[in-house]
Amino acid sequence: MLMIIHPKYHNRFAEILKRASEHIEAVFAVDLKEVDSTIHSYDLVSKLNLPNNGRVWDGRGLPKTGLLMIVLGVILVKGNCAAEEDIWKFLNMMRVY
Repeated sequence: MLMIIHPKYHNRFAEILKRASEHIEAVFAVDLKEVDSTIHSYDLVSKLNLPNNGRVWDGRGLPKTGLLMIVLGVILVKGNCAAEEDIWKFLNMMRVY
């Protein structure tokens, strides 16, 4: 994670991560959980109690909430209004479409 932060701010990494985590929690209702402290690995865990863990059919398929969060993130980054073309470009970049 420190690789994406400017060296000038390395000593403030914990504060930056904490504030980013708070914003992610407020906007997307997900918690940032540390998976492995030795390699600074983190996971986003949904705080929403969705039926079937976000799956369309009980016990089958992949959760659809992850894709929803990605699309909502694109809309948020684009100033709360994203063109359909921008969303398709992003999904293509993610190799979803």
